[in-house]
Amino acid sequence: IYESVIAGTNDEAILSRCAEHCTLNQYEFARYALEYIHANRFPSQWEQNNIYQKMIEILSSSPIESLFEYIESIKNIYLKQIGYEVVQENLYNLFLSNKQISYFTDLANKSRDNFIKNYCCRTAVLVARATGKPLDLKLTGDGSIILKEPKSLDRNTGANEIATSQKLTILQAGKLLVETLEDFNINAKYVDAKNGPTFNRIRVKLGRGVSYKKVEDIGNDLVQQLGEELGLKFAPMVSVVPGGVVFDIPRLDRQFAYFRDYFTFDGEPDIYSVSIPGGVDVDGTYVEIPLYSDNVTHILGGGRTRGGKSQFEKAAILYLVRRYPPSVVRLALSDVKRVTFGKFDGLPHLVAPVARDAEATANLLDYLVEEMELRYQEFERHNSIETIAQYNLRFAPNFVMPRVICLIDECFDLLSDDNYCDRIETALMKLLAKAGGAGIHVLLYTQRPDKNVIDPLIRSNFPAKTAFVTTRPEDSCIILGDDKDKRAVYLLGYGDFLYKTTEVLRLQALYVADDEDPEYFQQLLLEAKNQNDPYTAWKSGLDCDEFVASLYGKSSNNDNGKYKATTATKTKQSKTDFEGSFSFKVQLDEEARNSIMNLHQKGYQLDEIVKAVFNLSRQDGRSYKKFRNVVEEFLNNFKGGGEDDI
Repeated sequence: IYESVIAGTNDEAILSRCAEHCTLNQYEFARYALEYIHANRFPSQWEQNNIYQKMIEILSSSPIESLFEYIESIKNIYLKQIGYEVVQENLYNLFLSNKQISYFTDLANKSRDNFIKNYCCRTAVLVARATGKPLDLKLTGDGSIILKEPKSLDRNTGANEIATSQKLTILQAGKLLVETLEDFNINAKYVDAKNGPTFNRIRVKLGRGVSYKKVEDIGNDLVQQLGEELGLKFAPMVSVVPGGVVFDIPRLDRQFAYFRDYFTFDGEPDIYSVSIPGGVDVDGTYVEIPLYSDNVTHILGGGRTRGGKSQFEKAAILYLVRRYPPSVVRLALSDVKRVTFGKFDGLPHLVAPVARDAEATANLLDYLVEEMELRYQEFERHNSIETIAQYNLRFAPNFVMPRVICLIDECFDLLSDDNYCDRIETALMKLLAKAGGAGIHVLLYTQRPDKNVIDPLIRSNFPAKTAFVTTRPEDSCIILGDDKDKRAVYLLGYGDFLYKTTEVLRLQALYVADDEDPEYFQQLLLEAKNQNDPYTAWKSGLDCDEFVASLYGKSSNNDNGKYKATTATKTKQSKTDFEGSFSFKVQLDEEARNSIMNLHQKGYQLDEIVKAVFNLSRQDGRSYKKFRNVVEEFLNNFKGGGEDDI
């Protein structure tokens, strides 16, 4: 349905097609899904520009009431927000033209949109203040306006407003939130609030003896109770912070942080402190992710489609290649979906072309394992050096050991590939165990963080996590490494994410906008290719292409076209050749056969049989794979009545 909407298919055609293939329940869901997509999808820059131009044309030829009607017909909340901004700008101009209070109250009564009514009422209040006639206008339940007792019209900075799209000051919203918590028998006290680009954060202090569990899952109740007052369309995220509990109230007029607004790339890079962009926090402060820190080293991340994961990855790569020369940073990229990293092919920072399938990724990871070992051998040649940080402190800037950032876009597909999953898992475990100290960092991302696919040993070795919005609470728990942390399901998408190290930060990721502003994107890539590199890089002598060629070198006397695999030792002084993929024969003795059959008849699965009989698991890599195939072949032959001698 989403793809049909993006393609410009009209609603009638979409629903007609759904009716042909859906049950009644599915069709009802499709109708609601279509409505939701229209309201919540993020429009392209072209759509935003087009809608803005349309509104300007309406204002140039018609009264502002016509603009109100046009905005009311818009379904999408982001396009509607553009309309609200145009309305506010024109109301300000009308205010400057000395219109009377009654003019704005009449406008409020002519609109059916409560946000527009509220803007008109605010303008009327400003007129009253300017003329020395303070008053307070309030919307009633039916949308009409009434006069209330005069109140202070003092307004502080934007930090004291919950948002232009919401109707209360932050102080009022905080007090209302506390009152609502009291209705649920939760004793709390308002502390303070902050206005962020994506959400507004209200902090409260729970009463003595009140458990956090009582408010942890109250988000949907708050939507039902305070949806109108606070403009809530989504359940707010609830978190524990020092000194209280915070409620993140989503902003309908959320702001996006554009990559180009945060970097100029002037000056020399800090070659000792390689970082990637994080995002903007609730205070509007830019936060970077320091790969050199022991609290980061490797990053596990994930989230559903349109969560902002790909933009985050692109921002990281673009920043690295533009900020640092190839002597300081190298990249190893895997993109099995072939949609995210293709634009970065050809950069001098790449240790190999972008890997686009499981085999190429397995080769790339095996290369990084060998590179890691060679780096530790280099450390051993110098007394007291144990890490890349110590190495570069001693020899840089004249001689620099580059950091290698391995970014894998979709690990689910890789770890689901029966032919290469064991090899990839083994390499990942080795890298995660000790590659960080050698300056090799793994950033592993997925849309589907399935606990049965991503081994717990792999997940637990990532000190840093970046969780984008997830579809299921359990996905949030897997990414964040906490069985109770479901907060990622409450994120708003489009770059809203949780960054977890020793603490958890909620950030708005930087938006590269490579499709909307391709000239800027290509300009940075060109500058990355042509940048001056004043440093001399340490080299292990191991070239990735040569390593892969040796790994799968063709045998000169092999008539049947098979390949020989070559496993390089740490010193590369000796090599062990063996045909195919461990093509030695496994002989099952009588005891092994009987054990396999007994376990199979009891309902044991293949993995369990291999573990029980041979004491091998997935962590044993290729050996496990070989014995698993032997057991599977034996059982198949037995079922088919064939020869069971292997």
